[in-house]
Amino acid sequence: MTEQSSTILFNDFQSLEERFSRFLRKQRPRAAYVKRLKEELKNSRIFELRRSVGAILVASFGVLFAGTLSVSIAVLVQKARRRLKV
Repeated sequence: MTEQSSTILFNDFQSLEERFSRFLRKQRPRAAYVKRLKEELKNSRIFELRRSVGAILVASFGVLFAGTLSVSIAVLVQKARRRLKV
């Protein structure tokens, strides 16, 4: 594919994207529908599980970070003691 044909292809995609955005701008759901849908999703079981998994992951990474930091400090202290003894 030459540079000119890739530029033409890019321009075609860009014009297609602009046409879709103009068309979809007119198609918006009512605010009441969006609000009700958000409330249903917030209260759904899957989002509750997703929040729980997210909290577990954050806690796990926190414990992993604290453990890694503790081991690193212990290794540095041990190396410092060896240097002082020699």
